[in-house]
Amino acid sequence: MLNINIDGKDYSYSADDFWIVEVGKGPKGGYQSRYCMETPHRGMWYYNAINIGNGYKKRLSLVTGGKKVTVARSAS
Repeated sequence: MLNINIDGKDYSYSADDFWIVEVGKGPKGGYQSRYCMETPHRGMWYYNAINIGNGYKKRLSLVTGGKKVTVARSAS
């Protein structure tokens, strides 16, 4: 298991886990996956690189052991 600290929280992940960057629209709208990466560093890079317009939202999730954990989220 590997560990990473993102925004003051520790997350454990393995090489089989993956990171998903998702984008959605509206306060009740669902998210759609845009990018899927194998490393947290690349996931954070894509998450920070996405510019969202008014009414849009984004989040970074870690999928590990069949569970999806939201790591970071932002809305405009």
